[in-house]
Amino acid sequence: MMAGHSLVNILSGFAWTMLFLNNIFYFIGDLGPLFIILALTGLELGVAISQAHVSTISIFIYLNDAINLH
Repeated sequence: MMAGHSLVNILSGFAWTMLFLNNIFYFIGDLGPLFIILALTGLELGVAISQAHVSTISIFIYLNDAINLH
């Protein structure tokens, strides 16, 4: 569960370092890792929404079975 967070942390540090090297070529090269970070953040948001949805549905199914005994 922490792999996505670790990857974003490593790439953020890499992009931050390249951003402050004060060279235009490094700044242009820094756009790639920044876009990757944005894409990974979007994927992590999608995973979080999916986990919340599955957990909510599971809780409601359990509550339905607990309240409405057969």
